[in-house]
Order: sequence, then structure tokens, then C-alpha cells
Amino acid sequence: MSDPARRQQPPKYGFAFLDETGTLGGARDPFFAVGLLKCSEPYKLARPMQRIRDRQHFYDEIKWNKVSEKKLPLMIDLVNVFLSSDATFSAFVADKTKHDVIGRFGGSFKAYEALARQLVRASIRRGETVYVIADEYSTPPAETFEENVRDYVNARLKRPAVAGVCRMRSSGVDLLQLIDVLLGAVVYEYKAKQGIVSLASYKPKAKLLAHVKRRSGVKTFVGGYRDERLNIAEYGS
Repeated sequence: MSDPARRQQPPKYGFAFLDETGTLGGARDPFFAVGLLKCSEPYKLARPMQRIRDRQHFYDEIKWNKVSEKKLPLMIDLVNVFLSSDATFSAFVADKTKHDVIGRFGGSFKAYEALARQLVRASIRRGETVYVIADEYSTPPAETFEENVRDYVNARLKRPAVAGVCRMRSSGVDLLQLIDVLLGAVVYEYKAKQGIVSLASYKPKAKLLAHVKRRSGVKTFVGGYRDERLNIAEYGS
């Protein structure tokens, strides 16, 4: 008879990096999106990104709103680190003109928390345990985002799937900044669909979006997309 201890599979651990783009309040930005990058060994992405930074002497934040013609080759190199890895990326995109997420959840922070915890829950595979590293989003004094996300996911999955949640300032975490670029590309296509921005081939952001789609084999993110690496979903659909 085999030893039960030897048959038991070791637990699967992962790191989930969580960031957001857009604003929930006001009509200036019609989209709010939350993105999550999940990997088993963060250093396999962080170290190549640091080497690119050192080679280019670039130590500014990696941000979608900083994509320019001059920085485009650098941004492509950084995005390629993710596209060449086994990390996964998922996102919720909320169209505020269609869904009153603030009204539904009772405030901007509650809406962000609700989208974040749903995204974390949907990103965890069977038997997997994750440590969540989230961007430092402004929190009311009485709120405990870290505990709320952890307890919600663990209660829904009926096991300790989230070992813990830690919020950090994204300016010091390259993988959080990488989410900003990936999420920015997805939302940019949504904005283009509504005529808010242009996908003209000469625009640096349009070029970066086209590169991400081409390397990923994606025809369009609008309407949602899912494969083994990417999972883009529209909130409310």
C-alpha cells in the first residue's frame, strides 16, 4: 500500500499583482478597469525588466500615459517580458455609461474593492494559493481592504486560497507598473471603439496596442477575450 503522504500533491503557490486604471467618480473617463497579473516566480519577470531599465538607463515609472514615440521601443521590450513568460493577465472592464457600479456597491472605494475581489477569485485555479500584491489605492480610515478581499475570496472558495494581501506603492513595483501598461492597452481599444481616441497607425499607443494583440494572437479585446494566458471580461456581461 502506498504512503498517503507521498500521494499528496504539494500546494501550488502564486503571486497576484493587482492594479486599476481610470476613475469611478465623474463622467470624464467612461471606463474603469481592474487588472491582475499572476505568476509563480515574480523574479522571472522583475529581473529581465530591471536589465532593460539598466540597459536603457530608464528609471522612471512604466505608465501607459507615458507611452510616446521615443519610449515605444522600451515599452515594447518591457511588454515582451510578460508575453515571453508563463504569467497570466486578467481584467474586468466596467463601462460606467452602462453600469452604475458606484451606486450598486455604495461608493467608489466599495466598487473598486468589489471588482478587485471578484477578479482575484476568478483568477485562482483549483488547489492554488496566492499572495496578493495590490496597488496602494486610497482607502477610507475604517476600511480594511486587505482583510475584505482575503476573507471574501476564501469564503467563496471555501478554503484559504488567498494567504494574504499587501498593498504597495506602484512606483516601486515594476510588475504593478506593467499591469498599468497592459490594462491601458485594453482600455485604449475600448475607448477607440467609442471614438474617444484614435487607432491611427502613427500613434505610439495604437502601435503598442497592435503589438500586444499581434504577439498574443488577439483580434480584439472589445467584447472580452479568453485563452490560457489572457482573460478580459466586461463587467455586467
